[in-house]
Amino acid sequence: MLPSREFALVAACCRWPLTDAALVDIRGAADAVTDWTAFLRLVTRHRVAGLAQNALAIASVTLPPDIARPLGGRAQAAARLSLALVSETIRLQRAFDAAGIGVQVLKGAALAQRAYGSPALKHSKDIDLLVAPGDVEPALRLLERNDYALTYPVPHLGGPKLATFIRYGREIKLLHAGGVLQVELKWKLADNPRLLEGIDTDAPAQTLYLTDHVCVRTLSDGDCFAYLSVHGTHHAWFRLKWLADFNAVIATKSDDDLVGLFRHAQGAGAGLCAGQALLLCHRLLSLPLPAALRDELQASRRLRRLVTIALGALADPLTETRTDSGLAGIARGVRGRFLSGQGAGYYWSQWRIESVGLLDVAHVTLPPALHFLYPLLRVPLWIGRRARRGLAQIAR
Repeated sequence: MLPSREFALVAACCRWPLTDAALVDIRGAADAVTDWTAFLRLVTRHRVAGLAQNALAIASVTLPPDIARPLGGRAQAAARLSLALVSETIRLQRAFDAAGIGVQVLKGAALAQRAYGSPALKHSKDIDLLVAPGDVEPALRLLERNDYALTYPVPHLGGPKLATFIRYGREIKLLHAGGVLQVELKWKLADNPRLLEGIDTDAPAQTLYLTDHVCVRTLSDGDCFAYLSVHGTHHAWFRLKWLADFNAVIATKSDDDLVGLFRHAQGAGAGLCAGQALLLCHRLLSLPLPAALRDELQASRRLRRLVTIALGALADPLTETRTDSGLAGIARGVRGRFLSGQGAGYYWSQWRIESVGLLDVAHVTLPPALHFLYPLLRVPLWIGRRARRGLAQIAR
């Protein structure tokens, strides 16, 4: 059961491609909507304004004027930002090439082109770049020379602190001086080394044209499928945007291609993540699955639990009004991540990951011999941050 009629319409708008059957479903879902303000709130929360406006226009659904105006405004703003990110992605890849730093473009402009053939529909807010761990510091300095400044985990990161963060983390975030463009610089695609094994900067890259004459390097089809699965599972798929993009990438694949992509993800240790994503697309976005693969996935008790976790995250009302869903959301995410892999090595790695707070690593630099203290510091430092945040809110 979907959480509401309004959610059902948002999900229907995220289907791809927009076949005649999809348009009929969109019209039917729109006729059932009773709270258009809730619909707009869900579109904003799930960051699918471009997809929603496009789908509703093609389906000839007439919206109330007080809904049509803000929806159109948000879709246009998202399209403008996406176009700006395309231009900046090209510029940054050229800068990395000139500096001799190998880089691949993840998600963002590359994914928009792969999924929809255009940057106008997909919501993007940053540029995801993948470099080798040994290239993180020169890549960081290059971005700083291009007017980007660190925002996560701390404003300044270098020397032993950066080396320690590279060991425990997988990305840093930077904001352009203009205050709009953001970059996520990654050196790992997953926190757990048992996920996405062999998918890194040494894996064969794919050239993808963003315009008729300009291309970027990105993940191959199989690696992209596996990575998007793991990325969504890491966040419990709490935004429809991620599921819509994943679905659009594979919606026109043949049955044999779809099975091949799933087996590729299995080989990289991401079979459970990929299975969860496929079942969610099948359930929410009407993705047709090969019968044998569908039966295989639905027979897995663990996958059914993962789907339930994701549906709970998608429907969580707290994330409509808050930046996080509190302790319940944290617990849900941790549970999902432990269910997303198998084997003693996976569980040990996941326990180590969950026991070390990345903000702790960034703020408290310990010598390697004392790194065993990070799990012991996790809870008191977390409580301290929450307390300071609460006191600051009270003071304001």
